[in-house]
Amino acid sequence: MGSIVKITIFQRIIIVQCTLIAVIVLASYYAIFNLDEITRLNTRILTVDSTCVAEEKRLLKIFLGEMRNAEKFLVLHDQDFYSNFLQSSTDFISSVERIGTLVETPEEHKLVDKIETLHSRYNEGIHSATPGIDEGKETRSEISDDLISSTNELIRLREQIIQAKTSDARDQAIYASKMMGWLAFGGISLALLLAYTQARSISRPLNRLAREMRRLAKGEPVRSLAFRAPPEVSELAETFYSMIEELNELERLKADFTAHVSHELRTPLTAIREGTALLLEEIPGPLNPEQMEILEVMRNHSGRLHSTISSILDLSKMEAEMMEYEQTACDVYTLIHRSLENVRLIAEKRRVTLHTHLSESLPIVFVDERRIQQVMENLFSNALKFVPEGGEIRVTAGVTEPGNKNGSFVEIRVSDNGRGIPEQDIDKIFTKFFQSPKHRTQRLRGTGLGLAICRHIIHAHKGRIWAESRFGEGSTFVFTLPAGCSRKTSGDRV
Repeated sequence: MGSIVKITIFQRIIIVQCTLIAVIVLASYYAIFNLDEITRLNTRILTVDSTCVAEEKRLLKIFLGEMRNAEKFLVLHDQDFYSNFLQSSTDFISSVERIGTLVETPEEHKLVDKIETLHSRYNEGIHSATPGIDEGKETRSEISDDLISSTNELIRLREQIIQAKTSDARDQAIYASKMMGWLAFGGISLALLLAYTQARSISRPLNRLAREMRRLAKGEPVRSLAFRAPPEVSELAETFYSMIEELNELERLKADFTAHVSHELRTPLTAIREGTALLLEEIPGPLNPEQMEILEVMRNHSGRLHSTISSILDLSKMEAEMMEYEQTACDVYTLIHRSLENVRLIAEKRRVTLHTHLSESLPIVFVDERRIQQVMENLFSNALKFVPEGGEIRVTAGVTEPGNKNGSFVEIRVSDNGRGIPEQDIDKIFTKFFQSPKHRTQRLRGTGLGLAICRHIIHAHKGRIWAESRFGEGSTFVFTLPAGCSRKTSGDRV
């Protein structure tokens, strides 16, 4: 079987436009055809039928004048009346000839022939009559009455024809109007359908691709998509996934390098820390105050470096799904208060008030106690870092019912009244090494690993973690843990 020919976006647009143009041309041709038919019908009525009726009425008027002149001549013997009679007779014959060229139906032609015959008989009666003698008058009266009746019948037939043609023109106009309405409706519907189909065939794969790009920007795993799309969109998707493969390879190399370097630094750093501790204990000998101060600085900085290296190694294990979690039954209430006690001295030093609002019915959760406490302490430390002196931090905990088969969750919220997080950074703060440009002062600077580690820990426990914030009004970090889950054996990987 041959390969399926894919139509490009440009070709699709051309096909749709040509289809619409064809529909418009057909509708226009139909409208012009019907308009031409109606115009020709109306023109026929005006130029032929109306002229025919007018000529027939003129014929009747001529004959009535001819009758008056003939009867006056027979009574008065005046040659002027006879001349007028002859002129009217000539006009009558000319009018009948014109009417003969205008009439259409066999009935009309029969009436025209009858009128000609009756007129000839009437003229013969006039010519054969003797002036002053009243003979043949009754016969002439019968002929004239029959001629007038035939002329009126001819007028009536022509008026019926005009009425029928007018009715046909009206019906044809109504039918054409309805058909044009349906054609317009069908054309608009077809245009909308084609536009929707074309837009959907382009926008749907682009939206799905954009959704995966947003997932990539948030640091979430990108799914491989299979969809039918124009060649341009398919090429864009292939380029995107090729870029993802390269990024993943670079990320793997970077992670391997970071883990290797961190591991290599950890051993000498441990020796430095132990040596510093021995010196501070004055085991080699007594120290003066200046030496003690220098060693304290060395211990603090080496401790910070050791913490950073440990975080990098932990994150590398989490990303490789090699981190082991020791899950035990834990009391959420105890976990929260223990974590708060670890940061209380810092809070008191900065005059920050700590508030707790914990539900009385918090269930037992099965978690790695040390790792969840690490999450809480990280969130508390971040809140203390960004809250102003004299501010406040609120910790609330309760049970949420998601309304599905996953069961209930314990939801813990950590809120502060600090400067908040810019909206454009909300989706980035859980990405490793990310630091907001708004928070890059010396006091607020960190490694950018804490929230990334928190996200891995919470996700490993089948929970969720997210942030809510409005810049300038404070932030709220929320995470959930499943309640009532079955306990796992120590050492299981999650």
